[in-house]
Amino acid sequence: MSLVLMISVVKYFAALMCVVYMLLGAALIWGPEEIFPVHSKYALPMGSILIAYGLFRGYRVYQKYFIRS
Repeated sequence: MSLVLMISVVKYFAALMCVVYMLLGAALIWGPEEIFPVHSKYALPMGSILIAYGLFRGYRVYQKYFIRS
């Protein structure tokens, strides 16, 4: 596997994980309690943290892979 291909795979996998974290956080906040058996008292803080972490990772991935130096 060439280095360019490996970097490309890692770049898009990292971007995909950002979206997954944000979707998981949104599902935890607004999803039914049957899917995520988390008390509503904890669902909002945990979901907010996951969304914030997804945004932070997205920013870092964008900085690392998508900005030309």
